[in-house]
Amino acid sequence: MALLLVALTVRLHALERVPPGLTHDEAGHAHDAEAILNGARPLYQTVGYGREPLYDYLVAGAMALLGPTPWTMRLCSVACGLFTLLLTFAWARRAFDAPVALAALAFQAASFWSLATSRQALRSTLLPALFTAAVYVFWRILYGRPGWRRWLLAALFALFIGGTLYTYLPARAVWLLFPAFLGYLLLVDRAALRRAWRPLLAGLAAGLLLAAPLFAYLRAHSDAEQRLGMLDEPLQALAAGDASAVGRTVWEGLGALFLPGRGDDFLAYAIPGRPFLDPLTGALFLAGIVLCLVRWRRPGYAFASMWLLIGIAPSLLTGARAMTTRSIVALPAVYVLPALAVVTCARWAAARWGRRAAWMVGVGATALVLVAGGLAARDYFVTWGQSADVRAAYRHALVEAAAYLDAADAGGVVALSSHTPHAPHDPYVFQVSLRRADLSTRWFDASRALVLPAVESARLIAPASAPLDPLFDLPGLAVHERVPLRAGDLDPSFVVYAWDVQASRAALAARIQPAPGVGALGGALRLLGYDLRVAGGAVELLTLWEVLDPAPVRPADLSNAEQDLVLFAHAVDAAGAIVGQEDRLDAPAWDWEAGDWVAQVHRFTLASELTEGPLTVWVGAYRRTDWVRLPVVVEGGVVGDHIVLQAVEVP
Repeated sequence: MALLLVALTVRLHALERVPPGLTHDEAGHAHDAEAILNGARPLYQTVGYGREPLYDYLVAGAMALLGPTPWTMRLCSVACGLFTLLLTFAWARRAFDAPVALAALAFQAASFWSLATSRQALRSTLLPALFTAAVYVFWRILYGRPGWRRWLLAALFALFIGGTLYTYLPARAVWLLFPAFLGYLLLVDRAALRRAWRPLLAGLAAGLLLAAPLFAYLRAHSDAEQRLGMLDEPLQALAAGDASAVGRTVWEGLGALFLPGRGDDFLAYAIPGRPFLDPLTGALFLAGIVLCLVRWRRPGYAFASMWLLIGIAPSLLTGARAMTTRSIVALPAVYVLPALAVVTCARWAAARWGRRAAWMVGVGATALVLVAGGLAARDYFVTWGQSADVRAAYRHALVEAAAYLDAADAGGVVALSSHTPHAPHDPYVFQVSLRRADLSTRWFDASRALVLPAVESARLIAPASAPLDPLFDLPGLAVHERVPLRAGDLDPSFVVYAWDVQASRAALAARIQPAPGVGALGGALRLLGYDLRVAGGAVELLTLWEVLDPAPVRPADLSNAEQDLVLFAHAVDAAGAIVGQEDRLDAPAWDWEAGDWVAQVHRFTLASELTEGPLTVWVGAYRRTDWVRLPVVVEGGVVGDHIVLQAVEVP
């Protein structure tokens, strides 16, 4: 209880400040949890390349009680982390004994891995809690009292197995630990297997059956799950006869556990290169593996080694990157192994030199845990938590901008510049962080685009990392306040502009050349005009569009940025060949309102060798999903799929 209390205290410390904001994944969870509060009942979430929804339901329940805040989300993860610690102790006490259980709890509680994942608002934090609960119940069925209670435990086992499959992708493989262990028992302990195989297999089958609706949904919506296609490159190479890729990822995954400089390099959730185990704990971990191999006929040792192998299998196939989350189900098993080594060493010392020697081993292990825990806390709260790169990854400037607006009196329209203005990215972070509901927002990356809403005045916020392009230095934009954050950050400040939108519109209208007499793109956009400049083979094009009706171009699924629109600008020679182009849209259509003006800047270089004769510049739009261009419509009829601007003479 003392260890759990210390672990809880450390995990709650500065929970609202470290991590210093929200990642896009965390914001996606918050967005989906609020949707559940408002009546959504998803079997699968499409945001973030697709994900299982159980964690979002857990967060939604917590938000109903404590409010929809990032702190509430993180509190759910703290509870999951504490539950994992408690269940690790409970299982290790049954599989081994109380000293091993206590040591395993201590090593895990003091680790950077456990501390960091217990404070991440991610679905991965729920998986080890549910899976370790399944392991504990499995062990109770297998080695507990006989009778009808086994069938009640089998029902609980089914719930935990089914729950893991609704939690995180690795759960689709780790359930194989249980039938694999039953196969092991067929060799070494048939008596235990005969006593419990029926409720165990029934519970496992029922758990898989509980997940049938999820897999039926994925079968019917094969495009919803994008993550698998992003992770199977080594397996594809192996199928093609190249084993080197798998060999490399296996070495990376194993080395990440204890080799300095080889740890998880995913900055958002780990200190890049920091191994999961310090040198001494790593040595004990290796000793624990040796013990498991030597004592393989003892069920607890065999189960721990199988749990470790199956748990880290995702990282053995994909490498060390993101191992913090992908192999999180192995977290309890990893720290059971050094605990086995310490207790075995203490008992060997007691048998050889007496109880005082065992006591000294215990003191040394306690000192190791205290030092490792202190270093983990320092690394997490200071080295990692105060890092400028981490603050950028957690969108700290955007969270501070939301706090700034919460404290302001005025509502109305707020235009926000961001590197990632698409719906499932920075806008979700902002929405989760903002506590007021009287603001209308427009999103864009001001270094290439600007949305001018159809209002008299607004506020525009631009961080240092996404400042206004020089072409948008317009009348009507006046610096109201420069808000300092922290020197040395990627975003050391953000600028708040007081914006006379109509003055800026008038200035842009005066600057551009009127568009040729054409209709609308897809009934959604009308080209107002453009400003085209060519110098030394470099093309700079500013196009200004009016939003007539955003509905035809608004993505059907706002969480999928791949469904958004793209504006293209092509330089075409006399033969019709494209000799220069740039396709982009830095003011995504998900946020447009009728009457908005959208200004987009394209910059590209012409091909070094050009045919004689003038070039023409074409513009138009297409959707990322199918590459189909929007039709140019004039008086209800389609006249083409692009707009020709003007001929350009290239010196």
